[in-house]
Amino acid sequence: IYKDLNIFCQPVALNSGSVWPKEGFLKSNKTINISILKPISPGLSPEEFLKCLENNIYNELNKFN
Repeated sequence: IYKDLNIFCQPVALNSGSVWPKEGFLKSNKTINISILKPISPGLSPEEFLKCLENNIYNELNKFN
């Protein structure tokens, strides 16, 4: 979508996976954090886009810990 429509991508980081894991039980007394990150401008190559997206999200998730 990002490439074909040549639009901004709005990344969102959330830690719900550590609070409510795919397998296992819901961890009580934990908070789910959501961050709306800076938009990624259109025009990046697929490799550049994924690297930017991953870096931005993982850097934000590290702040939650």
